[in-house]
Parts: sequence; C-alpha cells; structure tokens
Amino acid sequence: MKNPRTLPMLLALLAIIGVAPVHAADTEGRQRVEMSNEARAELRAEMLDFQAALHSIVGALAEQQFTKAADIAEKQIGVSAMGRHRNAPANARPGMFMPNDMHAIARSMHSAVSDFAKVARNGDTTKALASLQTVTGACVACHHGYRTQ
Repeated sequence: MKNPRTLPMLLALLAIIGVAPVHAADTEGRQRVEMSNEARAELRAEMLDFQAALHSIVGALAEQQFTKAADIAEKQIGVSAMGRHRNAPANARPGMFMPNDMHAIARSMHSAVSDFAKVARNGDTTKALASLQTVTGACVACHHGYRTQ
C-alpha cells in the first residue's frame, strides 16, 4: 500500500459505517418487508453473524492475513454459506418473504463475498479492500432499501 495510513483510515471508516443507524431513512422510502416473527429472528441472527464475520475479515486484512480473511469470508458469508435456512420450516426462512429485488441483492452480496475471497488470496491490500467495498455496498443497498419492522 502506498500510504501506510490508508489502511487504518479505511478500517476506521468501516467501523463507523458498521455502527451507523440505518433507520433514519425509514420515513423516506425504505420498503417494509412483511415476514413472520420466526423469519425476522433468523434474518436478524444472520445479519449479526455477517457483521461479526465482516469485523473478523477487516481485522485479518489489517494484520495482512489474507488467507484468513478469505477463509472467513467464504465460509461465513460467501456462496458456500448460502442455504443456511434450507432445512428450517417455511415460516422461518427469510428468503420466502423477500421481494425479488431484495433477494437479488442478497444473492449478489454472497457472490461478491466469494469474489472478495479470491481477490484477497492474492495478498494485495488495495485490491482486497476495493473488492470488499462491493460487499459492503450490497449491505448498504439492502439496509437502505428495506426494513422488516
């Protein structure tokens, strides 16, 4: 990385974004997605797991542990992690309640995470962070466009 202060600044920005409230836009057009309490609880648990995984990924990148970041990404969020709710009762499957566009964002996020994992394995911090931004962009798009309560 050209500037040694770039990575710490980017990590701080990601940390701030991760705790920023997303409910502010509720009155300005976020689509409410009706789902069962069971599905909402599953979705919330999954989002918290993803947030923790992203935190671990950023930490691994900060330590230049690219393989670790890639492994966490693919195993916990990437395409390999899809289908988590497959064996749950229908009323506990968030995807069953998602509008098509919301579901498309979710699928693109899983795919972007798998792409990030491939990029991260090459050990280039700048490219890995650029790829990770595609992931967080999907998170932002979904959380700014939809709500479940």
